[in-house]
Amino acid sequence: MDEADPEVVAMLDALEAGLPRLIMDTPPYELMDAFADAAEAIAGVAGPEHASYVSARLQAMAATLPLGY
Repeated sequence: MDEADPEVVAMLDALEAGLPRLIMDTPPYELMDAFADAAEAIAGVAGPEHASYVSARLQAMAATLPLGY
């Protein structure tokens, strides 16, 4: 893969930009599920040719989510 699909990059950028709102609007016990739902949707669009890039971006975002219930 030379470069990521612009649509996939835009989806990842939108998810990342929306994380503060997701964290504020989602009960802590539902946060990981809400993030996972969004992540799965992006991974489904990305396909296997962009899986490594998408995985790295999503892992970086997940690392910023607050822990605890």
